[in-house]
Amino acid sequence: MLPKLLMLLADSMAIVCLSRCLLQWAKLDFRHPLAQFCMQTTDWLVKPLRKATPPLGQWDSACILACILLYYLVFTVLSLLALPEGFGIKVIAANLFLTVLNLFKAVAYVLFIGLLLRMILSFNNPYSSLQVSLHKIFEPLSKPFVFLQFRRYNFSGSVLVLILWIWLSVILPQLIAKLNLWLLN
Repeated sequence: MLPKLLMLLADSMAIVCLSRCLLQWAKLDFRHPLAQFCMQTTDWLVKPLRKATPPLGQWDSACILACILLYYLVFTVLSLLALPEGFGIKVIAANLFLTVLNLFKAVAYVLFIGLLLRMILSFNNPYSSLQVSLHKIFEPLSKPFVFLQFRRYNFSGSVLVLILWIWLSVILPQLIAKLNLWLLN
């Protein structure tokens, strides 16, 4: 139960941190309720890291570093709980790989949630400031699939959802299973 709870907390914090990073990049007004939620939830983690890491262009590297450190800390704690006698370089390497894989999982969830929000806002409030920011985020991702537009209906978001779903339900579990098998050998 504890490992699942720790992973749920790490995933939740990573999703909010990455959302903060993307919304800052897309220049969503910091007074927007979603931006306020992201900042208030993650300030305790991001602000100290911001002093140590400079931004990468328009990207807030402190948010990304926070996710990496958070996941690595969780995997290290889980390793210590599972292996009380200690662990070696193989477990440390596996924890690094699991950190990267889970970071990509969190990115996929952020994009998935963003696409869902974009779809809902297109019906409810197509000219909101959040919709403009979401358009800035998803425009480069949907450009390769622009040929899927039929009259005024754009199906490029559907292709992105399909790609994210395949990553989350097929590819990622296989990679984690292979990593676990490598760790057992």
